[in-house]
Amino acid sequence: MTSSASVVTAAKSVVSDTTVNFTLKRGSAYCFKMTVVNGSTATPNFTVGNGSVLKTQYVAKVGNDYYFRVYAIGTPGQSTGVYTQMPGEAPVLQCAVTIG
Repeated sequence: MTSSASVVTAAKSVVSDTTVNFTLKRGSAYCFKMTVVNGSTATPNFTVGNGSVLKTQYVAKVGNDYYFRVYAIGTPGQSTGVYTQMPGEAPVLQCAVTIG
């Protein structure tokens, strides 16, 4: 029999300021703030599920906060996920963005 401690999931390594799905008007941009927690000094990888819907851009690093911008380049109605990934970890879905 296993103890309950063995099934506890690891704490998040990246905390996003935006975790709810939203709509972004085609041609508009949105900036995400990703905060690296748990004492890691690694830079998170920031990506989207479909690069023809959203274009990504690294903006800046301030302390443990990393800023990334997405540009809505897809057609209205298209949607894709926004993901972060730390070295050695699985990608984490932060939210989904739909083109409006």
